[in-house]
Amino acid sequence: MTFDEILEFLLAGVAGGYDVSVGSFVYDLLYPVAEQIYRLEQKYDMFRDDAFAITASGEWLDKKTAEQGITRRSATYATGIVRIKGRKGEVILAGAKVAAENILFAVNETTIIPDSEYADVTATCTIAGSVGNVNAGVINRFPLTLPGLTEVTNPKPFSGGYDEENDYDLRERYLDKLAHPAASGNVYHYIEWAKDVPGVGDVRVVPLWNGNGTVKVIITDSERKPAGSELAERVSAYIETQRPVGAEVTVVSAEALTINISVSIAASVDPDMLKELISHAQEQYLSSAAISKGYVSYAKIGSLILAIDGVDDYDDLTVNGGEDNIIIPDGAVPVLGEVIIT
Repeated sequence: MTFDEILEFLLAGVAGGYDVSVGSFVYDLLYPVAEQIYRLEQKYDMFRDDAFAITASGEWLDKKTAEQGITRRSATYATGIVRIKGRKGEVILAGAKVAAENILFAVNETTIIPDSEYADVTATCTIAGSVGNVNAGVINRFPLTLPGLTEVTNPKPFSGGYDEENDYDLRERYLDKLAHPAASGNVYHYIEWAKDVPGVGDVRVVPLWNGNGTVKVIITDSERKPAGSELAERVSAYIETQRPVGAEVTVVSAEALTINISVSIAASVDPDMLKELISHAQEQYLSSAAISKGYVSYAKIGSLILAIDGVDDYDDLTVNGGEDNIIIPDGAVPVLGEVIIT
């Protein structure tokens, strides 16, 4: 009930002859009562929703999934190599900080700069999550001056930083476990083991792919894109601790199936903003619905373009050069490539 409906219900129960108009003694007496009842109803709705996995969120969803032994996957820290230049013999202490704008990274081990006057050392982002997955060359300064050290950069991108599992993915893992019981090393068991590892998104299992006793596990990262080698290695190592004796397990990343889009659009939106909006909508579609259905829908791509505010119409839409649905091969994951707008 709404607040007005509750107040009206209370006023209707007052005996005839009493003034219940706005500002009267009875009205002013019942108004705060109705307000408290309304607040209690709101809390009741919240408690009711949090009692069921399908509607629970946050810590309440954590409590619900814990009943099945499923815990939210924690965020992980990005790692990589930094190249630090300086005078020969200078010491780079473990814990020394380098930075990319306001993101800090800590050197993992103490190193002495050799004759080459530079040293490549591993470093870890001080903040957990994808924020640490910086591109090559982005790490470029020392937040505090380090004597004898003159320059720093990262020759290659940092990787391995994944955000804490969101409610949607945690809920899906919980519902999957209920719908597909894992037991005795069946397919669902391998899916469950792979998804226990932070950073894993979708999983496909191919039994007997290379003869008796062999299992192939194909994974994407949490953004439904091809997984890095480090993530595949972590999944493989974890499954080795869980699998039945005698099983030979191979963990690989899904291969990228690039989806290029070209379209002519009549719109009242800034071209750069329009491209950004279209790209975001298509990435969301490719990472969820397209994967679950096993193909990229030509019609769906068009409908998503037309649904953007400011787009009046479109023409000459092609997906990978054609006007047909794109089948997603086994072991592949669709990834947005070029978006060309005229």
